[in-house]
Amino acid sequence: MFTGYLLFLVLGIALALVLVGIGAAFGYLQGKRAAAPVLEEVDRHAVLAMLHELGAWTTEYSGNVTQFQSRLGELSELAKRASLGSGKADSVVVGLLSEIMQSNSQLQKRLEAAEKQLEKQTHQIKSYLTEARTDGLTRLSNRRAFDAKIEELFNAYRKGGKSFVLAMIDIDHFKKINDTCGHPAGDEVLRQVSSVLRQSIESPYLIARYGGEEFAILMPGPLRVAADRIDEMRRRIASAPLRVAERAIPVSISAGLAEPRDEVVPGATIRRADESLYAAKNIGRNRVYYHDGRQAMLVGAPEVAISGP
Repeated sequence: MFTGYLLFLVLGIALALVLVGIGAAFGYLQGKRAAAPVLEEVDRHAVLAMLHELGAWTTEYSGNVTQFQSRLGELSELAKRASLGSGKADSVVVGLLSEIMQSNSQLQKRLEAAEKQLEKQTHQIKSYLTEARTDGLTRLSNRRAFDAKIEELFNAYRKGGKSFVLAMIDIDHFKKINDTCGHPAGDEVLRQVSSVLRQSIESPYLIARYGGEEFAILMPGPLRVAADRIDEMRRRIASAPLRVAERAIPVSISAGLAEPRDEVVPGATIRRADESLYAAKNIGRNRVYYHDGRQAMLVGAPEVAISGP
């Protein structure tokens, strides 16, 4: 009788070891998948290949669990039917237990290797997603990241959350800089202006290269305070030429700002910011306008535009 109790105790311990190991693996896999960022309109081939490999591991581990459960079922039935004191039954039981524990040891080694691989591939996925939302030249966020962020901020605003301000910024006479100084110099101007944007705007929601020589900043309000901050940055850029390959290149920017109002899509906010930017450029450049919901209005006194190199 004691032998029977001891056998079932050993069986219970073996099963616990197997299931704990498998459970840990599945918990780890599920946790990693839940923590991964959501893909949105990016080239998914590399990511899908990695996830396919993870799926293969999961299938393999699931198969091992099923196999172990089946063998343990056989063992349980044998224990019920056979005399536990007989040498034949004991031999079969010990053999099955040995096989299960050996398989569990092998699986544990695979799990440890899989954990390291998961860490590596999680890092790869995060890096891939970061690159997919980053402008390669300026290292600012790109247009895809901007579209996602303004949608997020606008939806929160519509639900009663905080408002925000959109600033659209354009480098004045940028084509002339490229034509006169060359495209490498133009690229360096873009990088240096990007650096000024990062340094000048405190706690922005997002700074992005919107396209070409145009940038977009999502920042806290109120609108007029944000406009004054952008105008201060404009004066800073215009106050001293940028140094590019031992050459001084005078640079100025124009900017237009707007904030969301009673509308159902963020496109209306973008349109008003664009209208303000166009007003700044059409009236003379090197100035900042903001849209109060009725019209575009100049911030401060008009200044003479910088003509470029």
